[in-house]
Amino acid sequence: MTGPTRFLIVDDEPLAVERLEMLLAGMPRVEVAGSAHDGEEALRLVTASAPDALLLDIAMPGMDGMDVARALGRIERPPVVVFVTAFDTFAVAAFDVDAVDYVMKPVSAERLARAVERVR
Repeated sequence: MTGPTRFLIVDDEPLAVERLEMLLAGMPRVEVAGSAHDGEEALRLVTASAPDALLLDIAMPGMDGMDVARALGRIERPPVVVFVTAFDTFAVAAFDVDAVDYVMKPVSAERLARAVERVR
């Protein structure tokens, strides 16, 4: 990747989105491509903005993060998925849908930086 790595943040909790935006803003060569508050909106934004990666919560109303990751697998050039969640019980399933990382909330700047490097 020559330009900035573009992330779409997907979380139904506005404070979680705000925190991730703040942490990403402090990282070099990173850009926030937008945010979505549910799975359906996330898929629409992936199609519209073609982000490089998603910071994706698992537990959301309606279409959850695992459903989103499975749906991404059906598109031609899917973004990379990093799950960001408070639940450790989905870690094995996350890697079954080709996630590159699994970050536990509350997210620290150091841990998110490691996830960003894995995306790159």
